[in-house]
Amino acid sequence: MLKTAPFHWSGDQRDLTHLMKEVFVSRMGGSWPGNWNIGLLERFLDSVPALPASPPDDLAAVRRGEALFHEPQVGCATCHEGPMLTNNLNEDVGFGEALQVPSLLGLSARAPFMHDGCAKTLRDRFDPACGGDRHGDVSALAPAELDDLVAYLESP
Repeated sequence: MLKTAPFHWSGDQRDLTHLMKEVFVSRMGGSWPGNWNIGLLERFLDSVPALPASPPDDLAAVRRGEALFHEPQVGCATCHEGPMLTNNLNEDVGFGEALQVPSLLGLSARAPFMHDGCAKTLRDRFDPACGGDRHGDVSALAPAELDDLVAYLESP
């Protein structure tokens, strides 16, 4: 988790200490847990693995979807890159503000999707009402290609 800093939807919290001070203490009125406990919390959070994805029904669809994901014309891997599948930057994905690019690890277990929850399923994420082509150029993909892309997104 710590490799995905900065934190918060807007990426305005550079580390867990700042996140805890701003959100837990300032906004929620909690007591400061102390630097020692923050360190313990960081170690704990970094030890929790992403939820494992279910084995894919169609491995060929996953492979086709992975190829689409990495196609420069589609653009997914521009922001969702590297071992954590995030560039740790803020991007405007069609909602009028730059928001933190989340990791896609364990994605299939985190519905609803998108920063505002507009996608109840991963397939819904590709609806123009849920970010459209400002979040990857997917409008030119055929329905079967979108299915392959979803199969890949459900696999990491």
